Amino acid sequence: MNGLPVEFRCNLPIVELTGNRRATIEGSTGVLKYGADNIRINTSSMVIAFSGRGLRLRCISATSVVVEGFIGQIEFLT
Repeated sequence: MNGLPVEFRCNLPIVELTGNRRATIEGSTGVLKYGADNIRINTSSMVIAFSGRGLRLRCISATSVVVEGFIGQIEFLT
């Protein structure tokens, strides 16, 4: 267990950004809100809210989500 990254030990999501055009969220537990201007992703420890223009969900799996579009703001709501 000590060999695992702290994010996995603390049950935190991993967010990977590619500029302001793409975000990959590992550790998602579902989509709470979906619209072209706002997307909210639930995780076990927080909600991650994206605001912007032309937002869309590019890929959804059991534990990850990819958000694409013009991302103007990201909020971490606990």
